[in-house]
Amino acid sequence: MEAVVELSEYEVERGKPTPSKNHSIIQSNLLVALATNYGKQYRFLSEISLETPRFVPDIGIFPPMRFDPLHDQTKLNQVPVGVIEIISPSQTQEELVEKARQYFAAGVQSYWLVNPIFSIVHIMHSPDTYQNVIEGTLTDEKLGISLEMSELFR
Repeated sequence: MEAVVELSEYEVERGKPTPSKNHSIIQSNLLVALATNYGKQYRFLSEISLETPRFVPDIGIFPPMRFDPLHDQTKLNQVPVGVIEIISPSQTQEELVEKARQYFAAGVQSYWLVNPIFSIVHIMHSPDTYQNVIEGTLTDEKLGISLEMSELFR
């Protein structure tokens, strides 16, 4: 007999596990570092629902867009140029790599998979090409973004 696992409202709504404390720390560190260094070049949106593919990335990297209080959206039909996903304790790398394939098929140019347990960032520019960054400077040449790894995992 298979065990029945009940998903939380968060998991059902977003299609992904509830984030942990470390997940949240890394996500906020990333958002601050990215916005501080590249806020004029990109707009960084956290937990935004995408129309295609139907995912909610931890962080979506978009071309500049302005805040428009009179025309809000709950789902964006614009594909981000980059996506950052942080592995939650109940997720596997395999399921996030599969998500990466779907993001690339939709037109995403760069996908970062952040592994909090080992303080590694995997940068993918296609389903078959990636680089692992463990220390020093994380550089995504495709997006023109460089960050110190020590900023992310502090």
